[in-house]
Amino acid sequence: MLEDMNETVDYGATCIVSRRGADSLALSLMLFMAVNSLVITEMPVATKGLQDRFAFSGGQIGLLTSMYLLAFAVCAIPMGLAAARWGGRTLLIGAGGLALGSIMFALSSSYPLFVAARLLQGIGGATIIPVSNPLMAQAVSARFHARCMGIFGCGHGLGVIVGLLVLPSVDRAGGYRAVFLVSAAIAVIVGLVALAQKTVRALPEHSEGVPSLGTLVRGVGAVAANRKVLLLAVMNIGVMALVGGLLAWTPLFFQDQRGASLAVAAYVSAGVGVAYLLGNPLGAASMARWGKAFVLLAGLAVAFVVTALAPLGPGFALPIVCVTLAGLMTMVLFPAIFGLVPDIVDRPEQIGVATGFVNLTGLVGTLLAPWLFGVLLDAYGKGIGSHGYLWGYLLLALFPLLGTIAAVTYLGLLRKPASAGVVAN
Repeated sequence: MLEDMNETVDYGATCIVSRRGADSLALSLMLFMAVNSLVITEMPVATKGLQDRFAFSGGQIGLLTSMYLLAFAVCAIPMGLAAARWGGRTLLIGAGGLALGSIMFALSSSYPLFVAARLLQGIGGATIIPVSNPLMAQAVSARFHARCMGIFGCGHGLGVIVGLLVLPSVDRAGGYRAVFLVSAAIAVIVGLVALAQKTVRALPEHSEGVPSLGTLVRGVGAVAANRKVLLLAVMNIGVMALVGGLLAWTPLFFQDQRGASLAVAAYVSAGVGVAYLLGNPLGAASMARWGKAFVLLAGLAVAFVVTALAPLGPGFALPIVCVTLAGLMTMVLFPAIFGLVPDIVDRPEQIGVATGFVNLTGLVGTLLAPWLFGVLLDAYGKGIGSHGYLWGYLLLALFPLLGTIAAVTYLGLLRKPASAGVVAN
């Protein structure tokens, strides 16, 4: 199907048919993905400083993470529509929103302004996947698409590692303001690197002419009525709840429940970032061997089990293993989820819209999970002997459980056309 798409919609002279060119594009987009993860890690790093200075509650801190993810999800469809018309140039909005939002947070001293800054960051972050996914699917030869998705997704792990290993030192030196100013500088640099790519700057060429806004908006309705897209969205909810919840609260879990310092807790949690780096190529290789649907089912089931086990038992060993495995599974699932989008939409210009739709529905997990986790901590306590973290991790585990059920249903849909002689994805 991807081969057909490359005949229907391509980037003209910028269409990439070499591995080196594909890797170059994927690496530049991967850096954008890394900034997104870096921005998510800002909150666990800056939490203690913000609470000491402003006395924010756990719910308020969790809401700051949720506000970023809210804008990230809500703005995904508009960014997918923009990508269908302007291609990689939409990443200008991404770099600008991430940088300006970070600067605004650094210069703010009130909670409403902190919320507004996180929303602005989220608008910038919303461009990353809806723009990058169709760009790689349409501008890169089909035989390199899975490879590009694996490289692109590694940015999530890179951003987590940099955020949890580097930003704590920045926080100790200059407080939360320095953390967000450093993030702003990184966003500007990464934006310039991405826009140096000719493929990113080029406008997409459509064989039937540039689709009108009305055509694209009608495509949103077609995407929303696609049962496979809807099930994929439910699976992504399970993944995004873990991405937001684990990064927001695991460093503080090691501090409050295991007595670790902020630096130690961040370094331990950075193991999740290493798992993210390994997870994407592992996911790309696994879906090539066993198929995307099987990877989705197995990955979500494992994520459910290890997330539920994470707060159990004394010491560091079991939580580290469980949280690392949960992080690994989220990134194993990433190339399967977004790599499946081009296969199940009706028209090439719907790739960005469908990607945005999957991101938008992920709002259920990304908005609720970090915030509800914080509410449970406020209700049941954070210290040693309290049960707030136990209930928090069990809450997170419910999301991949729901995704597992959706994956089973998706496999059932695939068996019907397969029995009629149609090759299933």
